[in-house]
Amino acid sequence: MKKIIIIIIGVLLIGGLAYYASNLSKGAKATDISLIAFAIEDTASVNKIEIYDSYNDIEYTVERNKEGVWVGENGECVRQDVVIVMLETMNRIMLRGYVPQSATQNMKKLLMAQHKRVKIYQNGKWVKTWYVGHSTRDRMGTHMLLETPTITSDNPVIMGMKGFFGILEPRFFADPRRFTCTNLFSFKREDLGEIEVINRVNPTASFKVEVKNADEYLVTSNGEIVNQVDRNNLVFYLNGFEDIHFNQPNYTMSEAEIDSLRNVSPDYELKIKTKQNEDFNFKMYRRLDPEYDTKDTIAYDEDYLWGFTKDDELVRLQYYTVGPLIQGKIVFVKE
Repeated sequence: MKKIIIIIIGVLLIGGLAYYASNLSKGAKATDISLIAFAIEDTASVNKIEIYDSYNDIEYTVERNKEGVWVGENGECVRQDVVIVMLETMNRIMLRGYVPQSATQNMKKLLMAQHKRVKIYQNGKWVKTWYVGHSTRDRMGTHMLLETPTITSDNPVIMGMKGFFGILEPRFFADPRRFTCTNLFSFKREDLGEIEVINRVNPTASFKVEVKNADEYLVTSNGEIVNQVDRNNLVFYLNGFEDIHFNQPNYTMSEAEIDSLRNVSPDYELKIKTKQNEDFNFKMYRRLDPEYDTKDTIAYDEDYLWGFTKDDELVRLQYYTVGPLIQGKIVFVKE
């Protein structure tokens, strides 16, 4: 009899524990769902993103204008592809795993000390804030916290992205330079009136192209008329003045170094005059090769140049992009 009673009590205890565990699991699941709901399903309604970088103590805001184009906090042009990457991350973010309970508090302190804070607005209303921290050891996940108007998460979780294996933190930044539009200038051939290239590295390579009419061009070099011109190649050259972009903003030169650069004659100068009498003067400078470590010999970078934009901002240029414009004479002059 006693054995039967013990068995019955045991069954009841097991059933009770199972019921309690089931309810606890359901409660935990509901809580977890609310605390890992990072994703934004309708990214088309996202119209403002505020980013604060605690590592460097800087912040930046991008916002959709009335035309649906993303602009900077002062209405300046920003790279649309950069914002698209952020929106893609918001849409495809997913849970990778949980932080062990024993490490939760330390992880939260670390995340709050160093993070990227991404504040997301939909249709003008704040909906979510992400705290994006450092990566996991295997670099397959990113420690994050979520805040919304109704909840604030206390426990960091490990987030990733569907179809992507890596860390999410580099996808968000607040450095305005990384948002800067890279377009330098764009001129259609039919709008060009005069092109002059001043080459101080090799003066004999300097030249000027004057557009007389739709089918007539005058090419001179250091004041002398150049007769051996391949017209087809010249037209090809003039077509190359559309959609010219720089490589990246200046991240390395100090203000003192920039001022010194301004005070010397540029190695290359590109002067453009349109048929509408618009003038554009673009100055370019050779860049010392950062990998050539010697004081006895000066070596110049074969891949990049420095140049000043029309807003007088120093940027890095690729020879691949501007080289054909500088070296045009070898393209359209017959030897």
